[in-house]
Amino acid sequence: MRNLHWIPLLAVLAVALVGATSWAGTISLAWDPVADSDVAGYRVYYGTSAGTYDQVRDVGNVTATTLSGLDPCTRYYIVVRAYDTGGLESANDSNQVVGLPRPVVSASQPAAGEQGQSLTLSITGESFDSGATVEFSGTGITVNGVAYVDCNTLNVDITIAAGAATGARDITVINPDASFGTGAGLFTVTANPAPTVSATDPAAGASDVAVSVRPTVTFSEAMDPASITADNVRLLDASAAPVAQAAGSPQLSADRRVATIVPAADLDAGATYRIWVRGPGGVRDSAGKEMAADFEQNPGFTTAAIADTQGPRVTGTDPAAGATAVSVQVRPVVTFDEALDPASVTASTVLLIDALGAAVPQAAGSPVLSADGMSATITPAADLAETSTYRVRVIGGAGGVLDLAGNPMDQTWTQSPGFTTENLPPSPVSGLRRTDVK
Repeated sequence: MRNLHWIPLLAVLAVALVGATSWAGTISLAWDPVADSDVAGYRVYYGTSAGTYDQVRDVGNVTATTLSGLDPCTRYYIVVRAYDTGGLESANDSNQVVGLPRPVVSASQPAAGEQGQSLTLSITGESFDSGATVEFSGTGITVNGVAYVDCNTLNVDITIAAGAATGARDITVINPDASFGTGAGLFTVTANPAPTVSATDPAAGASDVAVSVRPTVTFSEAMDPASITADNVRLLDASAAPVAQAAGSPQLSADRRVATIVPAADLDAGATYRIWVRGPGGVRDSAGKEMAADFEQNPGFTTAAIADTQGPRVTGTDPAAGATAVSVQVRPVVTFDEALDPASVTASTVLLIDALGAAVPQAAGSPVLSADGMSATITPAADLAETSTYRVRVIGGAGGVLDLAGNPMDQTWTQSPGFTTENLPPSPVSGLRRTDVK
């Protein structure tokens, strides 16, 4: 018996299929005919372990067939034997074919992506093999990498070209043995609209805004960080002059949709300001498309007539006061009612103390102030002790935390009651063995 091999399914057969699910649990085979004149037919033997073929199908005197009703995600081992008119089978098996049933591609999440976008798709279905590759119909979609999760899931990193044609695309999964399955129209390329400004904070027309405000502008989609600069995202005063921004401003959020303007100093009391964003030649989305026109807040917002003289206050902690069974790996967070001066937030001013009042050592860089300046996260240098009580402490007064206007907290604040860590179970027993042996 010679050269048992996979073959592509005939086009005429493929046309008759309703969808990819019609191929569930199938393996298609072909082999070279045996030249003996008394060959009456062929039997296909298969099973789920090498050399053990517990199922057989007599396919008659043909040299191609499709096994159906196979279990998905199950590896089959297959051979073929010829038999003559007297019922005698060939003395030896054909070469063995090993593989999963033909892949079935059912869905993509997300099911759509914009021109110029790079994203990761979760392709689901069945009978995906380790080392499988993925193809998309048409042009303009580049597959950057495929990660095998399990036989039902592949994670696929793709880039959609800015000029890719819009519309539905077929997704094909190809196993290492070249068996393949196609899901028709499972992914759609959509047009990439120009980004827009969808919101501002303070809103247009807002009044009595704190002079320590850090204005934000929210975009309709993720933006290119390189385009979010102090030249492209500005705060203008009443004479349309740009307000000086602190180093690193504007700050772009993790999802790249919100830009925060950090003025270099408090705004003037009782003054009007406007947020302005450059369109052409300025901000652009992650695909490189610019805003169609400049944005200017109208009307602007007005700051409070009286400058801020009130120091910050603690509004909450996590873990909360009195919390129990807290993880020994906790990173406590303390929240304030206004933004703090980053230079005033240190391991000496925002700290965690133990039951004796001693400061818990903090990791390098701790505490970390949030982007809006209103919460600080403490990262202990090591896990906390079990079943022990700790309290968050914030130092006030001279040498303590300050708000952006330089106002200190009135007095030192200490969490009361504190929180208590969990009691961990003992480590697992190891080295168990019998002793009644020689």
